[in-house]
Amino acid sequence: TTQSCDACHRTTAWLPSTFNHSGVTPGACVSCHNGAFATGKPATHIPTTAACDSCHSVNAWIPASFNHSGVTPGACTTCHNGSTAAGKPATHIPTTQSCDSCHNTNAWVPASFNHSGVAPGGCATCHNGSTATGKPSNHLPTTQSCDVCHRTTAWLPSTFSHSTVAPGTCNSCHNGSSATGKPGNHFITSRSCDSCHRTSSWLPLLSYSHTSIAYRAHRSGMECNDCHRNNNEVIAFQFPAYQPNCAACHANHFQADEHRKVNSPRIYYTVGELQDCTGSCHIYTDSSFTTIQQLRSSHHRSTDGGWD
Repeated sequence: TTQSCDACHRTTAWLPSTFNHSGVTPGACVSCHNGAFATGKPATHIPTTAACDSCHSVNAWIPASFNHSGVTPGACTTCHNGSTAAGKPATHIPTTQSCDSCHNTNAWVPASFNHSGVAPGGCATCHNGSTATGKPSNHLPTTQSCDVCHRTTAWLPSTFSHSTVAPGTCNSCHNGSSATGKPGNHFITSRSCDSCHRTSSWLPLLSYSHTSIAYRAHRSGMECNDCHRNNNEVIAFQFPAYQPNCAACHANHFQADEHRKVNSPRIYYTVGELQDCTGSCHIYTDSSFTTIQQLRSSHHRSTDGGWD
């Protein structure tokens, strides 16, 4: 160098010294860093013909930054072989794919694995709890492959096909441990979930159907708590004297003036006579009730909303 001593050295001691690299031509590092004049490339260095300043800074050798832009895709193990540069660890998922199939050049993690080449149903080959995340101990009991319910982008949300589940066996899974079960404030019932719920979602409920003589099909738009005002499957009749007929619930809806038996002088039907809503309900000419003056109307079918 033709520079003055004090360009690098201090007055207190020759060493340590500092060299100003600002005047050095980029790529000319080896003019000095040749192992003789200044520290050169060690024997364990990644094989390269690139200049020092391609990866290193003038402040320190480490950390270094390697520009992978010129590296041929799939050639990662040329350097990343465990000797020259960090290689595939012993705990790595078994694969013959190149590093850049999953990893990027900025950092090993996070990594992104392309499942497009994985055979359907082969998830457990990797997802066994050792090689990759496996089925946790609190998982729904199943022998099915992960991809039956889960996606390759994330574990959740997952979708379960109920097509092979036997009707009435819901609580085999929906027991509160394996899968969501009946909550504490649920309607008291021993029926299976699928008696009321769909497999697509808990709500809305299936349209209920009371097929027994006591509960004929009602008009649409009713909610369970229209009748079930306490948490019991079997409700107590409001007017038990008329059970199991309509009037057991609807006796208070009965309007005498709308149920004339004779027009003149007025005689009305009683709740008891029409308690099942199928009594004759004809209007007679007189109190002998032998001659019909007017046939009953079509009102009071349980599905026509006529109660309101």
